[in-house]
Amino acid sequence: MSFIVSEKAIHSFKNDWDLEEGQYIRIYAKYAGGGSEAFSIGINSSATPIDPALVKSIGGFYFFIEKTDAWILKDEFLKIDSNEEGIFLNKISC
Repeated sequence: MSFIVSEKAIHSFKNDWDLEEGQYIRIYAKYAGGGSEAFSIGINSSATPIDPALVKSIGGFYFFIEKTDAWILKDEFLKIDSNEEGIFLNKISC
């Protein structure tokens, strides 16, 4: 379970999402619908850690994954990035 956050994403969190340094950003599993990929990964900037499996300080923000959501990144690598359309997540199997 590992992830990185690009400089472009940090810039977007500050300028487009209006987040302040020191704020927590949660990475979590969310139900996306049926089929082979019923769950996807979401991000939430209005949560605080309760029982985190991982907390990383990146670019002035604290990114975290709760123990209950850690399974979504098991044997996966996540890149949080941004482009002209906004923040996007790219999950890569290890």
